[in-house]
Amino acid sequence: MSINSLSTGPSQKEVTRQVRRRPPGRLRRSLHDLIFGTHDQATSQAVGGYFKTLTAYSTTFSSWDGGLYEAALTRSAIEAGARQASKLEPNITGVAEPQATRSLLTSPNPWATTPQFLARVWTCLMANGTCLIVPVVGADGITQTGYAVALPQQCEVKEGGDGRPWLHMTFASGDQTWIEWSRVGVMTRHQYRNDLFGDGGNPLQQTLELLDAQQQAEMAAIENGAQVRFLGKLGMNLSPDDLRKKRKEFNESNLSKDNEGGIAIYDASFQDVKQLTPQSWTIDTSEMERIRGNVHDYFGTNDSILHSEWTEDQWNAFYEGMIEPFAVQLGSVLTAMTFSSFEMANHNQITFSANRMEYASNATKINVVTNLVDRGIMTTNQALDVFQMPQIGPDGDKRIIRGEYIDASLISQHTVDDAQAALAANSLSDSTQPQTGGNDATAANA
Repeated sequence: MSINSLSTGPSQKEVTRQVRRRPPGRLRRSLHDLIFGTHDQATSQAVGGYFKTLTAYSTTFSSWDGGLYEAALTRSAIEAGARQASKLEPNITGVAEPQATRSLLTSPNPWATTPQFLARVWTCLMANGTCLIVPVVGADGITQTGYAVALPQQCEVKEGGDGRPWLHMTFASGDQTWIEWSRVGVMTRHQYRNDLFGDGGNPLQQTLELLDAQQQAEMAAIENGAQVRFLGKLGMNLSPDDLRKKRKEFNESNLSKDNEGGIAIYDASFQDVKQLTPQSWTIDTSEMERIRGNVHDYFGTNDSILHSEWTEDQWNAFYEGMIEPFAVQLGSVLTAMTFSSFEMANHNQITFSANRMEYASNATKINVVTNLVDRGIMTTNQALDVFQMPQIGPDGDKRIIRGEYIDASLISQHTVDDAQAALAANSLSDSTQPQTGGNDATAANA
């Protein structure tokens, strides 16, 4: 695809300055402006004319409004994973120290802590199949100071006059933002047809519709069962008006609050009156299990994870199947957003990890800690972290090794034969050593 620059449009630097320049007379900044900077309507129109759509691939992403996060079952499945993802700990490696990485350790943005940020990333990714992470800029409008999750109603990737892709985001409030694609972090799930975004939650649409239909049918059955409580048979033919009159008289006499005794009385015009037994209506158990199974399969979870009743094996399976891939992808996305190619080549990166030993049983913790501390693999402070106990200071960072362990390179000096020879030499030395006390006694007798 050939890239043709628009000669009549402004240069990239001019556009960037215009987008981030604060218009005169504006005293307050909205949340949108705090993240992306401020720009007026004229600037937006000018910038919009500077871009053309990249037609080489489908680049439009719309947030799915099928109510996936509004259903109780699906929200529970998403929330269960978000709680565990929020426990991940960011790790910054390398000598480069941009300001954004420091904020990631505690508060990636002014309105969210690190656990809240991680939970929101997980929630947006599970609900939409795509999560957009945008840089939070400082007062100069350029320096990246943190990270924020953007939840636009629609996104489009367009090609600028400089030949580079830009992301055009439209929010439900009507705000529009242009941001360089290289500065945006995109996490995806079920990415197949779209080169840049995930495919959304459409595969779960039929399950959600079935769940909604079941709930509506249950409510309708309960309401209908509660409305009709008596069945009356008249002994004569009456006009429709007389029938309504008789029904009203029966209801007012027997079913109103004025009937303090609770006894139903009717006249001879009723041949028979029968009370209907109320029936409870519930969704078929097998059908409900099938719906739950579809939701669990889609989000990679189960009832044990939802109810926090997992075993060690169940937790390890959930971590390796869902939490760990999420941590790997998030670390890679934030690394690409934060560091230059040169910095990444010099081993600067962002990773996320979890202390999986915290979820093990006490017996497993004791077994692992005992073996690793004795061999110097784990320090005392690290062992205390496993049991969620406070550290003991610098002394706890020392490594302890049991005395019977030796350096592998010195093993030839400590064989059984050498030990027996040393023992024999020591015994011979003891037998030939002069007895000091006896000699003194002989000399005294002499």
